Amino acid sequence: MIWPLTIIGGLAGLALASIPGGLLGMLLGSIVDRNLAFTSWAQLYARLQPKPAKRMDAQQTLFMLLGHVAKSTGRVSPEHIKMARVEMQKLQLFGASQNAAIAAFSAGKDCRLLELRSSLRHHYRGPEQSERLLLAGWRMAMVEGAATVKQRRILTQCAHWLGCSKAACARYEELAKPQRSHPQRPALNELDAALQLLGVRRTDSLAVIKRAYRRQLSLHHPDKMIGAGATPAQIHAATETTRALHNAYALLRKQL
Repeated sequence: MIWPLTIIGGLAGLALASIPGGLLGMLLGSIVDRNLAFTSWAQLYARLQPKPAKRMDAQQTLFMLLGHVAKSTGRVSPEHIKMARVEMQKLQLFGASQNAAIAAFSAGKDCRLLELRSSLRHHYRGPEQSERLLLAGWRMAMVEGAATVKQRRILTQCAHWLGCSKAACARYEELAKPQRSHPQRPALNELDAALQLLGVRRTDSLAVIKRAYRRQLSLHHPDKMIGAGATPAQIHAATETTRALHNAYALLRKQL
């Protein structure tokens, strides 16, 4: 039986403090070996190998990038959050999928861009996939107006990783610019966001809106997530979604 850290500790101690140091090093090494159950060099080598990172799926990657783009301005504004929910509506994310997207958006606020490179290349390498990702990124960057220098740098770097030309990236930026019928009207007002969140139209009756509201609550209520064994992050995301649903319904009752 080989005790690798005992040997390493003995040799290190011997080099530093002759025989007494070697004995002390062997003693300390043997304690660590026993505590960690190392009995061979192979076990030590396996323990030292970095664990492979868990690969994110395409939707997690997208919403982590959107969260990163939003937070790059220094703070995530209500407009950023509304735009994230619009993107979820476009992808028809509901229930657990929507909660996972919300959690990814939140995680993206604190991640480094380099952490997303592998997943970006894996899920968005093709022309159609990269266009979808970059359009969403530019929409998030311009939700409060012109994109900042940092946001441009983030999206340009992503385009480079995905093999997009500068001309293509510029075209996506142009396509993502919000279309305004009136210069004073925001790209996405609170009423539009509430309608999109509940999945209803302005012409729908209050009864239809109420049914949609209750249906969404039944999908996202935190108590239901707790009963299903959800993680703390998923429960937090469900709580935020429920709060947004309450606010949206209250606004529509008042305005429609």
